[in-house]
Amino acid sequence: MGNEGEVKVQPRSMFGRRALFALSVALLAFLLLSILVQVWVLPKAVERAVSLFPEVGPLAVSAILWGICAILCWQVIAVIGLQLVRRALEPRADSSAHKWFGAVIGCLLAFVALVALAFIALNAAGYTPPGVMLGLVAGGLIALVSAGALTLLLGNSPSLRVYSQN
Repeated sequence: MGNEGEVKVQPRSMFGRRALFALSVALLAFLLLSILVQVWVLPKAVERAVSLFPEVGPLAVSAILWGICAILCWQVIAVIGLQLVRRALEPRADSSAHKWFGAVIGCLLAFVALVALAFIALNAAGYTPPGVMLGLVAGGLIALVSAGALTLLLGNSPSLRVYSQN
């Protein structure tokens, strides 16, 4: 019969493994693409903006650093996602998903803080082009809503596991 407190995990179907593998590949591709953006695309874009609008020259270094930090927040979320996928592929039950989702919430809130700081700094410096400001507000709101949704998920699912029982 077995122990009453024992959790029995059903073997994953082949479709589940394929979906998790596809998710892993997508997350790895995102990581590689974001590194390319950090190293090459972002500095070139800032250089191009400064050549077109010399008045934003003093913001160039700050813009690159902010962009690298903002992208880093999303890279950490992708790495945590890979960790959750790896744990989902294991046949044993694992209740440590809460800490990983908590780390995702922390990264999202760090991104919101970066957006708020950029918004305040740009306003204080008098650089407030509508496209940039709307982009900051939209990105910050998306991250804030995502953090709120994850917080509600964790609050309403105290027994959240990375695996599913059948």
